[in-house]
Amino acid sequence: MDLNELLQQAERLTNETKMDTELPRVERTLSQVLQATQEMHSRVTQAGTNDLQAHILLGSRGVDLPKLTQKLESLSARKSFEPLNPVADTDVEGYLKNERENAIIAVIEETNKNIFKVVERKRMWRMYAEWGEEKERLLNALVGPNQDDFPDVHRQMVPTVLPQDALPRSRLNRIESIYAQEICAYNQNAAFQWKHNSHRPNLLTKLTQLAKDTLNNLDNQVHEMWSVLSYMASVSPLVRTTDPLKARQSGPQFVQQALAYLEQCYRQYMNTVIQKNRLVGLRGGIPNVYNTVTSFVSITFQQPQSLVGLLDVSHGRPLWALVYYSLRSGDYAAAVQFLKEGGVCPELLKLLQHKQQQQKLLQQQSGHLLQFSEHDRPHSKFEGQLKLEYNNKLRVCTDPYKKAVYAIVLACDPQEPHQEVVRTIDDFLWVQLSVLATDERPDYHIERLSYGGLQSLILDKYGENYFNAREKTPLYFQVLVLTGQFESAIEFLARTDANRPHAVHMAIALNELGMLGTPSSVQQPLLSVDADDPPPMRRLNLARLIIMYTKCFEQTDTLEAVQYYYLLRNFKSHYGRNLMLSCICDLLVENCDDKLLQLIFGTADANDPWTFSGGIFSQFPNIAQEKQTLASMVGDDLSQRTKFEQAIKLYFIAGQLDQALRLLCSLLTQVVHQKSRPGSMREQLATVTERMNQALSRRKMDVDEHVLSTYQLLSQLLKFFDYYHADESRLAAEVLAKHRITPDNCREVDSCVNNLKLIGSDIIKVLPDVLLAAMDLIHAEYQRLKSGKVMHGGDDGGGGINDKEEMLQQLRQRAKALTNMAATLPYRMPSDTNNRLVQLEILMH
Repeated sequence: MDLNELLQQAERLTNETKMDTELPRVERTLSQVLQATQEMHSRVTQAGTNDLQAHILLGSRGVDLPKLTQKLESLSARKSFEPLNPVADTDVEGYLKNERENAIIAVIEETNKNIFKVVERKRMWRMYAEWGEEKERLLNALVGPNQDDFPDVHRQMVPTVLPQDALPRSRLNRIESIYAQEICAYNQNAAFQWKHNSHRPNLLTKLTQLAKDTLNNLDNQVHEMWSVLSYMASVSPLVRTTDPLKARQSGPQFVQQALAYLEQCYRQYMNTVIQKNRLVGLRGGIPNVYNTVTSFVSITFQQPQSLVGLLDVSHGRPLWALVYYSLRSGDYAAAVQFLKEGGVCPELLKLLQHKQQQQKLLQQQSGHLLQFSEHDRPHSKFEGQLKLEYNNKLRVCTDPYKKAVYAIVLACDPQEPHQEVVRTIDDFLWVQLSVLATDERPDYHIERLSYGGLQSLILDKYGENYFNAREKTPLYFQVLVLTGQFESAIEFLARTDANRPHAVHMAIALNELGMLGTPSSVQQPLLSVDADDPPPMRRLNLARLIIMYTKCFEQTDTLEAVQYYYLLRNFKSHYGRNLMLSCICDLLVENCDDKLLQLIFGTADANDPWTFSGGIFSQFPNIAQEKQTLASMVGDDLSQRTKFEQAIKLYFIAGQLDQALRLLCSLLTQVVHQKSRPGSMREQLATVTERMNQALSRRKMDVDEHVLSTYQLLSQLLKFFDYYHADESRLAAEVLAKHRITPDNCREVDSCVNNLKLIGSDIIKVLPDVLLAAMDLIHAEYQRLKSGKVMHGGDDGGGGINDKEEMLQQLRQRAKALTNMAATLPYRMPSDTNNRLVQLEILMH
């Protein structure tokens, strides 16, 4: 583009920008434009963008923002009711002004609070009033139905047949019922064997078979737990006088049982693997451990890479693996044969042959371990050399099976985990049990593990979290049982509701064999530690466990609960009483009805009221003599709880007639003066009194004379008040006269008072009612004579007195004798009684 074209474009633009009105031309240089720009930028940055926008917005609305800002700044920023700041003490005028304003503000705030409270109260009142009106409107809207709007519905009576004796529903589930039936059968069998002086049956064996036949269908893991417990308990019977825990810790038979169980399970496992891999195993020959191990190793090491690091291959198979699995199966003979075929380690071969001989002798001695002294150990030198070799060379051996074989045969290095060999909990237990120190000989070459140390390792160091016991309950139970910790295993099993029935019956079965460690006091917790026991052994409170178990169903299944309490007959409560009787006593005290008493004690003989036949005690002849002891215990507890009526029945069953009479006298004094009504306590006591009179006619030698005389007098007063309330005045008077209870004249007052002093306080309690009744009889007879009416039996023993006035005088003398007797008694009579007696006597003068 040349200059001419540029000039033409400029002129064209100038013409386009021309306007009709003339505007002043602004001509500025570049420096002026830059200065104006800087001034505008400085004003914008000083005032701020927000202020600039505010000026523009308010200016467009006609508001002068600078003036408005000045007016706002002139106003006070202090709130209207804000507390005033304190002023100096010397400023009196400011202080008074401040106090005046504070008082005004306080009045205004208090007024506001009162107003808000009144408004809120009126609002709530109005809301309740509106809701009341709404409820009334709703109720008024519910108009009663018209009978014509509904069809006629004919009701049909459905007959319902209820049993005569309704029994409560059993609270035992299926598993608990099965166990309860087995316990009942065992108790009856044990009582029969005791009667014929023969051996008791093995409850553990019966329950294990029960778990296999019946409970295995409900839970297959139950049979496994019973099997391991039964296998561990099938050792030589322990003497009942020895402590089970100390015998278990000192005797090695439990270690041998655990090893035998683990080896038997592993043989079954190897056979299962071989059955699944018959083509690879190529099992043949005589069915023995040697051929089984050969086939199992062939299956396990069929891949070439599995032989890396293994030493001494025999016939294409790792030699030390063959030896290890032979030992794992519990067959020293197979291990010796493999070593002979390998031709290595002659010292180890001799030591294995020696252990093989020990195993044979052990089997011949029925589980008793033979102890060898230093002179009886022909290969003790080889054993020391092998331990040194293991300690110096085999710790870094690449063949894990060789290292494991040495550790197991030499019973050393218990801290070595043998991770390449030990793959399951059973393998770990078997290795740890194999390296236990079975004697007390010190070994200065290498570390050894004791039986108690292994138990502490399982229970304390690893514990429930390591074995995930909550999810794998049977596994942890099996580990505790195999290490001889029966008590801890059962306590762990009893924590859950599903396994508690199994735990209770396992404890019962072990206790019947004398193999359960129990505390000396039944007050101990469920699992306790005795200071005299070797650690970490615990003691299981069997009594507490059974009582906790039976409390759930003793009210509905009483017969089954008593069968369980029978198992506690050899325990003592903290009061020194028989624990079985204490448990049944608590059951009867809580629910003492006739059906339960008949279930426990049986029924009384019609000819001999002191003989009770039947009941639960008839099933146990070895404790039949405890029936009366139990009845006496229940009677004592009932009397302490003021249940005297039931206590009398129990004392009667116990043959304690003296205690029964004492309680009966105390009850009769409370109701003897009342009128007999159907179902009342007085009517019930009258029945008991008749039965007691029949019993006393046959037996009186065990009753105190003072108690007997009191009871006889109360029984006569019972008849007296029956006649009195029946308006049989003649018969009532004859009862009083026959037993010299009240005087006929003033001369007999002293003799009657002396007789009452000898009887006791029970008669004194009813004496005011007797005196009032006697006075009412005399006054009634006086009124009849006075009115001239002739009543049947009106002559009250007057003898030959025919004159009416003499008969009235005689009645006055009898009334006076009663008032004199009431005044002469050395007891404080109720004031109402004295006033009534005096009033009636005055009426007859």
